[in-house]
Amino acid sequence: MHSYERLFKTLTAEKLTAEKTEGFHRIAIIGTGLMGGSLGLALAAKAEVPGGEVFGFDRDPECLRQALASGAVTHAASDLQQAVNHADLVVLATPVETIPMIFAEIVPHLQQGTVVTDIGSTKKEIVEAISKIPADGIHFIGGHPLAGSERQGIDAASPSLYAGAFWILTPTDNSDVGSYGKLVRFLTDLDAQVLSLDPARHDASLALSSHLPQLISSTLMAFASEVSSAGLPLLAAGGFRDMTRLASSPSSLWIEIVKQNRHAIMQMMLRFSEAFQQRHRQIENADWESLKSALDEGKLARDNMASKPGVRDGELVELVIEIPDRPGALAEVTTTLGEARINIEDLAIVHSPEGGRGVIHLFVGDQASTAARHVLGDKGFVVA
Repeated sequence: MHSYERLFKTLTAEKLTAEKTEGFHRIAIIGTGLMGGSLGLALAAKAEVPGGEVFGFDRDPECLRQALASGAVTHAASDLQQAVNHADLVVLATPVETIPMIFAEIVPHLQQGTVVTDIGSTKKEIVEAISKIPADGIHFIGGHPLAGSERQGIDAASPSLYAGAFWILTPTDNSDVGSYGKLVRFLTDLDAQVLSLDPARHDASLALSSHLPQLISSTLMAFASEVSSAGLPLLAAGGFRDMTRLASSPSSLWIEIVKQNRHAIMQMMLRFSEAFQQRHRQIENADWESLKSALDEGKLARDNMASKPGVRDGELVELVIEIPDRPGALAEVTTTLGEARINIEDLAIVHSPEGGRGVIHLFVGDQASTAARHVLGDKGFVVA
């Protein structure tokens, strides 16, 4: 067992809470866009920092000004040194390629015992690069929250972005146990679900679950645009829209992620290409039994996949509700269920190509499905 695994098994959130682990008193957030801004707003909502000391710095003065105006930070620093002076936690919420450089720049200005973490979506290269930077008494622990949005910037920031999300930490054999424990407690208090992974294992996992889907989505959208007529957006069904949603993400962000994790991504692309070629051969050879078996295997895996922490899709019931395309229609459905204290576990909307109406695909727990059908039926909704 790796020592990072021993750390996580020993320092559970429950134990940290019971021992009243001392928290952080002054926090610096470097990068106040979507991710850093959301962290600041979550801190403000939780009143997490005694005295309200959250310093922010961003290379974009307007972004920093908006972060201060929104309450995401309580102090806008004029430079990196001012931001990190006397901080006991520094969060690097900047593009992945800048994280080691910024760490090296702030190290001379950090006090002994400061904990530094990041939110980069790749970890192995970042952790290895930072391990080579002299930083005695400074404790870096890599991090990556599995949360985000196709939108970017402080305008898209939300205090609930990280609530319920998995937040992966990547301690190494050299990580300080006490600092790791404080960081786990801090993130748990923000309602994040903390996991611990080896940096290389993190990157391999994200190559499959995040980076490959992004490349598939963008490639499919570009391919469809090239081969289709001008009527594609009108005729695109819900499945196509779901598959290509990620294509709206900024290319500059993804180029840097792919650079950082290129080897793991290429390996995953090759394996996926082989699997897709198998589907091609099954169709070419009219091998419908093998194709059905592959589709059934995919369905079973999807049904058993957690849609959010603690809930598997196989435990949910899908309700299909047709609604008119008018203001307030969606709110009427969600309010009806909310008044009946029925939790919506997941929701998707598919707009009709001909316009004027849409279909809600709404997921509730199995035990709540009968009551949901009943209260929605009383409001005049037809539930399939």
